Amino acid sequence: MSELSRPASLYRFSVLGTAAVRMWRAWRILVPVVVVNAFVQALLVIPGIPPGPTPVFVLGALASFAVLVVSFGAVAAAMLDAVESQEDLRSVMSSLRRRGWPLMAWSLGLVTLVTVGLSVYVVPGLIVLAVTPYLLLAVVDGRSRPLVVNFRVIGARWWRWAITVVVMAVLCLVLWLLALIDGFFVGGPLGSFVGWLGLGLVASWFVCTWALLYRTVLPAGRSPLQVG
Repeated sequence: MSELSRPASLYRFSVLGTAAVRMWRAWRILVPVVVVNAFVQALLVIPGIPPGPTPVFVLGALASFAVLVVSFGAVAAAMLDAVESQEDLRSVMSSLRRRGWPLMAWSLGLVTLVTVGLSVYVVPGLIVLAVTPYLLLAVVDGRSRPLVVNFRVIGARWWRWAITVVVMAVLCLVLWLLALIDGFFVGGPLGSFVGWLGLGLVASWFVCTWALLYRTVLPAGRSPLQVG
């Protein structure tokens, strides 16, 4: 049986439901990463500095982006382990050391493309997000052609991908409304910390969801599987 026809045995009816439980296998990495990221992002909220091409704002934005990418890399590596067994701290640290720069480059490219799409007409940016759920996971997993891998995994589980995208879109809308409420009642660094804390937990849930689908197609091995 080929890897692309591997049965979806890592989850049952609901992949999101399975992920909501399975993600906590990696709690020793998940919790500190989410808390530290939220704390750093809250510290980077500088009062009186409006968005714009000023040195302070640019440096803050770059620092925020770097911390987000490192946090994502740690959580993604932990989830790729946790969906099949238990997370391995040494494996996560090794993944960050070996794939940190490629992850940074791919993340920058993806964010740039999404930003351009959103600024043009919103929908193109959302489409880019919808069709690249496995891209950064493939980078963290050490695949040689992550964009090709992304579309191969989508093709192998296209109906699960479609359902998951729709459900996540609805959840993101609800979260956006909650973020507005949080920003209205709890402002400043504290509101930022609470918002990033919630966002980090939900994002980790989503990452675990995509990792479950990803691993049903590309199981972990001793060396990266070349897909192309």
